[in-house]
Amino acid sequence: MSLSNFQEQIEAEREWREDEIRFLDNSQRRMTKLEDQMRIRRSIVCLIYAHIEGFVQFAFSLYIDEINKKNLLCSQVTPVIAAATLHKEFIALNNKDKKSRVFKKSLPNETKLHTLFRQVEFVENITTIHGHIVKVPDGYINTESNVGQQVLEKLLYQVGLEYKDLKDIYAPLNKLLNVRNDISHGKKRQGIENKDYEEYINCCKSIISSISRRLTMAYGKNEFLAKVI
Repeated sequence: MSLSNFQEQIEAEREWREDEIRFLDNSQRRMTKLEDQMRIRRSIVCLIYAHIEGFVQFAFSLYIDEINKKNLLCSQVTPVIAAATLHKEFIALNNKDKKSRVFKKSLPNETKLHTLFRQVEFVENITTIHGHIVKVPDGYINTESNVGQQVLEKLLYQVGLEYKDLKDIYAPLNKLLNVRNDISHGKKRQGIENKDYEEYINCCKSIISSISRRLTMAYGKNEFLAKVI
């Protein structure tokens, strides 16, 4: 996929989500009673957060999906992308039930020996492993239904980007997450004041814009490729 097509998909996802928020925002503004406005803002704030979470899932998944489609080799990509592709191999490496054929009967409980066997096998296959085609498995990107600073840092690390790259949005995002949680737990019954509500609307736009820019730049600069020494 070209960079322009990647941008188009990101923007299309962004637009429909922002359109829905705008539609609901306009609906609450047409209400004549302040009490009704404050009450419906509670629901809109929850939806705002849901759209942030949905966009994060979409954007990071798109980034990984497009890497998968390039048929790159593990030797060509960053270590973290290669490691994600080699999920099954790492499971085998840590599988304590997999033991050396030579010592399986004579020394069945020799943990260190069998661990060494699995490590040797891994090293012996390292050339083949480097030649694996990159196919990061489904489910690798997971927002855990709780997108905040820690989840965003984890996702950035998982796709091979600096985990502090989105640090400017962490504080407002965490504030919005806390408000969403308060509403879900039955708090904020009186509703949301307009000043706070406007802050959450702007927070959503800022977060989506920042993620869009960072992933688009990473895709355009091929930041998923291994650095040439």
